[in-house]
Amino acid sequence: MTSVVDAGSTDMVGFQRLADFAMVSPNGGSVADRRRLCERFAPRLSVNPRLNRRTVSYQGNKAVPGFRWLKYKEGFSRDLVLDLIQAHEPESVLDPFAGTGTTPLVAASCGVRATGVEIMPVGVAAGKAVIAAAEDVPRAAFHEAANGLLAHVRRAGPTPTAFAFPHVRITRGAFPENSEAEIAKAREFNTRVDAPAIETLLNLACMSVLEECSYTRKDGQYLRWDYRSGRSRTRMDKGEVAPFAEALEARLFEMLEDFDELKSMYGGKNRPELITGSSLEVLRTLPDRSFDMVITSPPYANRYDYTRTYALELAWLGYGQQDFIDLRQRLLTATVENKEKRDWLNSVYTDDCSELSRASCMYQESAVHEVLSILREKSSELSNRNIIRLIEGYFFEMAVIVAELGRVVRPGGVVLMVNDNVQYHGEEVPVDFLLADYAERSGFTCANIWMLPRGKGNSSQQMARFGRREIRKCVYRWVRSG
Repeated sequence: MTSVVDAGSTDMVGFQRLADFAMVSPNGGSVADRRRLCERFAPRLSVNPRLNRRTVSYQGNKAVPGFRWLKYKEGFSRDLVLDLIQAHEPESVLDPFAGTGTTPLVAASCGVRATGVEIMPVGVAAGKAVIAAAEDVPRAAFHEAANGLLAHVRRAGPTPTAFAFPHVRITRGAFPENSEAEIAKAREFNTRVDAPAIETLLNLACMSVLEECSYTRKDGQYLRWDYRSGRSRTRMDKGEVAPFAEALEARLFEMLEDFDELKSMYGGKNRPELITGSSLEVLRTLPDRSFDMVITSPPYANRYDYTRTYALELAWLGYGQQDFIDLRQRLLTATVENKEKRDWLNSVYTDDCSELSRASCMYQESAVHEVLSILREKSSELSNRNIIRLIEGYFFEMAVIVAELGRVVRPGGVVLMVNDNVQYHGEEVPVDFLLADYAERSGFTCANIWMLPRGKGNSSQQMARFGRREIRKCVYRWVRSG
């Protein structure tokens, strides 16, 4: 079958649409810088029929053993990673935004040395659970522990209040009373498990069903709440909410079903390295020219706050109120609540600031300032004025990431990156072109920008004011120069 790499096809209709891109600002601002970027990188664009929303999102993992255990929407499919690895045959692969570990796990299963970096502990917990099932825990031992957990959760008796769910403000009222009691019993049981790998699996099982047995639903930038939660101004009706024990039993059974296949897919092969931390800190610790390939999807500049959408899971992992605030600030800037990280990055780059200096220059000379200038003029009309700070932070921090990738990727190596363009107040931010410019300033050649056959629409609010506009969803392919 033709790989993603070989399947790009020029869509002249698509290029006709691109000819109109950024030629007129709906706010009357300058488009000269974006026009130059368009002229420079439009020839690298093609519609890739092998790409669709399923392959470049977590939808493609919904039925995949191990990856189906946790509803974690930030990621891409196992099939995409496998396709890219088979097409390039690297010896080493890095994912600096690893999510649940799709890239390092799939790469390792192919015999490739694989490293993933992920700041969200929810994703790391899921990846480590898959590794534990594949490498460390016999199926029979997990079966016995799962039965013990279920029996403990269902036993009669008082609720162990010392093990109550550790709520923070955003999670209070999330569970029906009976589920609160069952969750406390599960937490009590798990603390008594003396085998760390089994505890990893049991904790993942419990954490993965919290949303299912709660009055909440993940919805992009925040949690939506069912009216039964008692919270004011909530109208959502989630329908039937599964009891915790019932949801947990189904998940444990699913995990047991996957054990043998996971051992076949990942066991006894290269063990991937999963690093918990921010790539803004971790990348600079990696040796020069240490990877042949990068497959990744950074957060998009779309205001999504993962500390809110994964609030239940973070609280389960022991994150308190201040921990939420600290984690949100350490995440790559993508929300209006992120503060500027320049001083912090200066403290990270204390001994050698070459990549940070390069990133600063790339950002200062970036065409993103054309958009920022327009948004500053229209700041009183923005839904939130901190959108300006979001865009500033995102593109400065991504300049640091790209500069570091230019250092750690070997000559001839490749970077494959999934990302979306965004639009604020009618002004499209051409993320694909802006990051391609960073890449070429960092020693890469932007070989391809593969568009999905269908992009995404702008928000209903922007559509009402500025008309409907399709925003590109893309996969970039950058090749490191010699």
